[in-house]
Amino acid sequence: MLRILGTVFSLGCFVLATFVLVMQEYKWIELMMLLLSLSIGIMGIEETQRDHKRIGSFLLLTGLLCLYSSIQGFLFFH
Repeated sequence: MLRILGTVFSLGCFVLATFVLVMQEYKWIELMMLLLSLSIGIMGIEETQRDHKRIGSFLLLTGLLCLYSSIQGFLFFH
């Protein structure tokens, strides 16, 4: 289930990044960062379940930081 969610979030982030790059509509960057943070967080959970605690913790912290910056973007730039 986590692998499917990670794939969906990663694919959504890729599609949105391509859209932003081609159309140059930068108002979608916060949503792209939200999808990226969810994808990285899911990768962190998967690595933690595989007993790779250090890289899993690093990925979870990176996902939380990206989530925080995405929320800040939603609050202050919209």
